[in-house]
Amino acid sequence: MVKKYETDGTQTSNIKADVIVLGCSLPGIIAAHKLKQKFGDTMDIVIIDLPGTTKGMSKCDIVSFHKDEDNTPEECTVESTQQFFEHFSRRYLVMYAKEFNITIPDEILTPDSISSPLNKLFEYTNGNTVQCTNNFHDFDYLGVFEKFELNQYQRLIDESMKNLFRVTKPVTESERQKLLYYDQTTMEKHICGALLFSTSREIMRTVVRLVCGASPDTVSVLFYLHQCYRNNTCKNHVDGNNTKFREKLLGYCRKRLAYKLKRSVADITLQAKSIKEIRTYSDEQVILETMKGENNYVCNLLAMAVRPDELSNINVEPILLSEREAEIAKLMLPGRVKKFMIQYETDFWRDEGYSGDILSIRGPIVWAMERPTLSGTGSRERYSSLVGYLKAQMCDGDKQDSKQEVIEQLMKLFGESAANPVNYKESDIEDVFIPKCGDYIALRKWTKEQTPGLLEWGALDVYRDGDITGAIEAGHKAYLHVSSCLRPQAQTFEDVSAAEIPISVHGNFCNRALANINIIRSMSLMAYTTAVYIGIRLAKSYLRKQ
Repeated sequence: MVKKYETDGTQTSNIKADVIVLGCSLPGIIAAHKLKQKFGDTMDIVIIDLPGTTKGMSKCDIVSFHKDEDNTPEECTVESTQQFFEHFSRRYLVMYAKEFNITIPDEILTPDSISSPLNKLFEYTNGNTVQCTNNFHDFDYLGVFEKFELNQYQRLIDESMKNLFRVTKPVTESERQKLLYYDQTTMEKHICGALLFSTSREIMRTVVRLVCGASPDTVSVLFYLHQCYRNNTCKNHVDGNNTKFREKLLGYCRKRLAYKLKRSVADITLQAKSIKEIRTYSDEQVILETMKGENNYVCNLLAMAVRPDELSNINVEPILLSEREAEIAKLMLPGRVKKFMIQYETDFWRDEGYSGDILSIRGPIVWAMERPTLSGTGSRERYSSLVGYLKAQMCDGDKQDSKQEVIEQLMKLFGESAANPVNYKESDIEDVFIPKCGDYIALRKWTKEQTPGLLEWGALDVYRDGDITGAIEAGHKAYLHVSSCLRPQAQTFEDVSAAEIPISVHGNFCNRALANINIIRSMSLMAYTTAVYIGIRLAKSYLRKQ
């Protein structure tokens, strides 16, 4: 039981627990839920809900659902779950969906299994459109040379990912240098160094912005490679098994999972004043001092589940948070994308032979799809909707909504039927925090380590609304780390094996060599070859004259 006692000579009360989770972010409540589930009443566990939550923060607000949802029959849970368990980006999502009996629609879990014979649309910067039936990442809508260099670039990204993250090969010094190069190089520089045509570059810039919520000149190659690794390939973003991409847009699983997790930890959640200082006591306990000084919190181990930008408002003792780590957190860029939904009386685009899928490098819509039916009962919605993401400039907080521009673009794509929507709304998505170029390796090392047995940083909320599977994984691994520190004998094989199933990615020399072929390198090679050839001919001519 959590103990509360008053400090001698002051009005401050100390609340003591074995473990305190600071922050009601998704990683935090997952860690608290698993710890409560594991230890029950044998250990005092508290989760502190901090005040001052800003609009759009990834703090898990309770969402009202019908009571019947809690009584969903077992057969409505995810079917054939084992086939998805090996997929790195969906493994934890499926695991927790099974635990809480949450149905995940195929439109989110396996979108590539739902094929459509209807046409997709790609829009160039000049407004010209091209129809295609294959996935956008096949680039059939582009010219021969643009298609070739983009396919080669995707191949390069995939081979780099395999070479970097494969689990069967020991790390060498040359690979450490390559890791540092990827960490210190921006995606903008990488794109410009590999792609020649402006259309190819704009497509990749658009994909990076959509995946990371930030401009390519602020995203490191290593960070982007890790996002591809989590999806098994760079092709599973705008098409393919893009579970993360669709969930970020629809928020279906996050709302339901957050609701059930909140209910699970409601009895161990305490509302608290803002935390002013975090310090140690005799190198054995952690003390959290509140701003008002009414209650302080004392624990043997503290799991940090706040956002990186919230750390700047808390004075953390240097032994718990070094200057370098504080600087990494301070310099992290909060990613941001804007989503929209527009509703019509009918799905008129289907009458014209279109599926509703749009990829545009012109904007304001950069990616869109027909909103799938996500009802567990099979009921149809009253209106047909298109949902998607808007161009980066549309994320300007001072700008009015882009309803008129969106309607004009849809009229150009689908005709006059798009002129009269029933409803339109847009909102921001708080995407993942982006580490400064050169900081990603240090960030990963920091969040994987535990400070002198007192602080666990693995639940740090760097994912927000941008990556639900990353947030779930962070919370689950933080739980494993905390439980192993407190009671190593309490860990089960199921807990550990679920967290350590590796994704088996392997590359080979031939594939890596072929992936490095692109138009820019070919032109450079031709120029060097021509220069060498001319030099040899001139040298021979000179020698003959002698």
